[in-house]
Parts: sequence; structure tokens; C-alpha cells
Amino acid sequence: MKSRSALFGIRCEDKYYQLEEMEDKETCTTEVFLKADRTIGFGESDGPLWATAVGVWNVEPGTDNYSMSITRVYASGQPNTDMGEFDFEVSRIFAGEMTMVGESVGITGVTYAKQAMGEENQEVGYYNMIDGTDERNKINALKD
Repeated sequence: MKSRSALFGIRCEDKYYQLEEMEDKETCTTEVFLKADRTIGFGESDGPLWATAVGVWNVEPGTDNYSMSITRVYASGQPNTDMGEFDFEVSRIFAGEMTMVGESVGITGVTYAKQAMGEENQEVGYYNMIDGTDERNKINALKD
């Protein structure tokens, strides 16, 4: 028997999601928008503030296997100190599976720290994503 997604295909693009990341003892939630061109738009977050963020996502054809890569650049340091001001980059790879949760798309999986070329990526946590498009549209309609 084929899964629901194999029969109908779970459509996850052009939707807003609440990305909940659990790493070590820390949890943060970020709004992301999965664009049809396979890039990611970033909204508000309750996690550490980044200077820039870029990401891409993919679903293997004919499967519910979801993958996403996000790189965030953070600014740190203090001017006029020994260390000075500097930027650092944090890259994460998310691998998981899409399911339908009622009428919404849900995605869950494992988070990996992206390692240097030739090294194995290290598992650092897990994540959940839930389609928040309808809720976001309702809130925006109330504002209008």
C-alpha cells in the first residue's frame, strides 16, 4: 500500500513554517518560507540574532524525504578590544520526513552540524516544522 504522499504528493513549497530547533539544551523557533525555487526566506526568530541567513531545501522525488541546509552568519566581539569585532558562520543540515498533520504539512527529523570537506557531519539535535500558512494568513487578514 502506498503512502498518502506517494499517491497525492505532499506539497510543501510556497508555505510558511514554524521551524523549531532543539540543540543541546537550547530550543528556538524561527519562521521560514519554503520558496518554489528551493530557497528559504527567513522571518522572526526567538533564537540568537543573526546578521544574515541563507538556506536551501529539497524533497527527493517520489519520497517524503526532506532535506534542508541553513547557514547563519553572526556578528560578535566588541570594537576597540583585543579581540575586536568579527563574524562567524554556523551551518546546519536538516534531514527528515514529511507527513500530513490534519490538513497541514509536518516535517520532523535530525539536525547535523556541517563539517569540513571530507569529514562526517555530526548529529547535534532534532527539529520540527509545522505548516503555519493558514494561521499566518488569518492573522494578516485581521490586521487589514
